[in-house]
Order: sequence, then C-alpha cells, then structure tokens
Amino acid sequence: MIEPNNVYHEDCLKGVKQMKKVGIIPDLVICDPPYEFEVTGGGLHKIGSGGEIKYYKIRDLGTNSFDFEKFIPKIVDLQKDRVNAYFFTNKVLLPKYLNLAVKRGLNFDVLVLRKKNPIPAKKSSYVPELEYIVFLRSKGVVFNSELPLSNYKKFFDVVIGHSGLKHPNQKPKELLRRFIKVSSNKNDLVLDCFMGSGSTLVAARELGRRYLGFDIDKEFVMLAIKDLSGAVLHDWF
Repeated sequence: MIEPNNVYHEDCLKGVKQMKKVGIIPDLVICDPPYEFEVTGGGLHKIGSGGEIKYYKIRDLGTNSFDFEKFIPKIVDLQKDRVNAYFFTNKVLLPKYLNLAVKRGLNFDVLVLRKKNPIPAKKSSYVPELEYIVFLRSKGVVFNSELPLSNYKKFFDVVIGHSGLKHPNQKPKELLRRFIKVSSNKNDLVLDCFMGSGSTLVAARELGRRYLGFDIDKEFVMLAIKDLSGAVLHDWF
C-alpha cells in the first residue's frame, strides 16, 4: 500500500498506477526524468552508498533516450484537472513539453538552469550551458505570490560536477525549495517519481510538506532514506 512520507524502490509508471488505484493525488509534482542527450561521450560522477565516488559513462546510464509519450502524459494525468508540475529537461525534449501544455490548455512557463562551468564544446554549436524546467499548471492551483522577489527569477546559476553530488543529475536543493515554496502549502503532498537520491523529498520535508518518491535504482533509494528521517525501504522489485 502506497502512503505519503515514504520512498519506494519502484518503476515510475508502476508507482503512478498504484497511486491512481488508491486515489492518492499529489498537490505538486517535481520530476527530473531522463533526457535525450545530444552526445553520448564522457560521463558523470556520483557518491556511492558507502561514500565512494563512482564514474559512469553517459551511454551506460540509460539517460540518452527517453520515451516521452510513455511517461509524461501519465504523470500529468495523475493530477487530473489540478495540474501543478515542474519537469527538468533539455532543448531536445522541450518542444514536447510545450506541445503537451498547448494540447491540454495548461498555463506554462520555462525556467532556466545555467551551468557556470559547462563542457567547453563549441565546434558546431553554442556552449551547452543551459537546462530547462517546464512549469505546467491548471488555473486555480497554488501559486504563492507573497514571497521575496528572488523566488520568482527564471534563471538559476549552478556549478556542476562538484564533489558533494550523490547523484549524477542531482539538482540544487535551494532551487527545489523555491519551487516547493511557490507552488505548495504546508502539509501538501509533493511527488517525485524519478527521485534519484531524494533531494526534492528532503526539501519538501524541510518545508513542512508531505512527500512521496519512486526510483528504479535501489542504491539511490537507500541514499534517500539516509536523509529522510523515519523513511524505510519499500522494495517492490
């Protein structure tokens, strides 16, 4: 049985299906699904559950291909007519998110994560220093407009690849906190069904929100549990 304030070693779609079955509707969704990388060379580092630093090649991470239509519409459907969601993405998938918003009559905005130390690739394109966050929302959902102006800026600068990363695609917790403060209230339920090492869920808990997360990598789920007091492993695989 799925319950809030828990993390699950589970596939995203199976987790979403179980949520629909028991009638759990998240107030806010924040997800960082796989991208379609434009290149497959190089790699990323992460900290293992034992504290060791590991190196993974991009081509072996399974993040350079993603079936958008298989996943994203089902996640959006979970909120029915109360869509309130942030999706991290890159320029390759950005048009698909915007097309989805237009087709469903959703309000949308595009926020930007700018890497201060991008890969210096410039042979046939501009430097790949930008990632995007698509914000989808139905009319009438929570949008707290009384916070300091800094919470509504569309650009967020970040240094990538620093030694403290637990997940190769880990996003800054301060940015996640910003989204949670703007788009939810205390005790609301925040869902991350590609949770990685759980940064979104930790931010939600710190801000007095309930949380729920899924990931197919058991090692990352175990890392999330270390930072979420009271959370235990629910191993559905």
